[in-house]
Amino acid sequence: MECQCRVMMKKAMNINIKKGGDDFFNNRLFSYLSKELDANILGIKQLRGNVYLVDTKTSRFILKGYRDIRKLKIQEAFTSSLRKSGFAHSYSFYIQPKLTLYFQNEYYGCIEYIEPHETAFHYKHEYDRDEGIELLNKFHEKTIGLAPSYTSLIPKTDLVRKWQQRRIEFTKNLTQINYFISKELTRDLLEWADFSLQGFIGKRKILETDSPAILHGDVAHHNFLRSKEGKLYLIDFDLITTGSRAYDMVQYANRILPFLEWKLESLANIKHLNNWLNNEAFLYGLLYPADILREWNRLLREGQNSNPFRTAPIVEMTVSQFQQRKQFQEDVKSRLK
Repeated sequence: MECQCRVMMKKAMNINIKKGGDDFFNNRLFSYLSKELDANILGIKQLRGNVYLVDTKTSRFILKGYRDIRKLKIQEAFTSSLRKSGFAHSYSFYIQPKLTLYFQNEYYGCIEYIEPHETAFHYKHEYDRDEGIELLNKFHEKTIGLAPSYTSLIPKTDLVRKWQQRRIEFTKNLTQINYFISKELTRDLLEWADFSLQGFIGKRKILETDSPAILHGDVAHHNFLRSKEGKLYLIDFDLITTGSRAYDMVQYANRILPFLEWKLESLANIKHLNNWLNNEAFLYGLLYPADILREWNRLLREGQNSNPFRTAPIVEMTVSQFQQRKQFQEDVKSRLK
């Protein structure tokens, strides 16, 4: 794929600038890129936040903004190291030889565009779940070798702190949350969180006996991308940390359990996850209701609790599978006795 991001002045096509709002910003960004990049830019489409799809006369690429230039440079270095290690299932940055793109207080990197398959990757599909965990395992196998070089550049994972903060925020939001779901239900959720945290803190050293890897940190389904040709890619490394691969694995397990009807035996049938089920720390990690606390906190943080289109799916997620999750808690606890 050809995408030249060489920094130089270049005149591009004219556009009609609309004053105000996102159109105004996007058109200004268009003008800036047209001047700075050696490419005939045809259009820019905002995908989300500070991520854009850029069409040129000869190619496409992803433009992504970072508030901190250090973060951009770490991303460029890590994806390059990953590719050199032999992991060919992710994107590369197009490195600019001169100046870094800087516009409206953000530093921008140009990322290889991977044309997606017509059928998106999703955890509801068994073959996607199996291929996803296989790819994550291959990622870890490569990043174990890369971890020593990045120890001073990226943080060490701290899942306990993350979960404690999530619980504190959820507790502060209880008055508003209990407008939608019962106090009895939120009481049980917090009891699960406390039991999980207490056990995990006591046993987590068991997870840290193996060599640390660079962890992805956000193994949501949207961070797996199937290309038009059918090849699976792992993308978006904004949350990379170092630590035991078990932390990524417990997050992956928590992400797919709703599609396994919260059955522990189904989890035991999945390669690369089943071998962790004899580890007490891992089992305690499975009990933390990370998804429910995360989604309620996000909803209220964004002030969307009065939006029925945003609240209804979260209420449904919390209530509809509650009995299955409760049984899952008991099944896991029986293994801990």
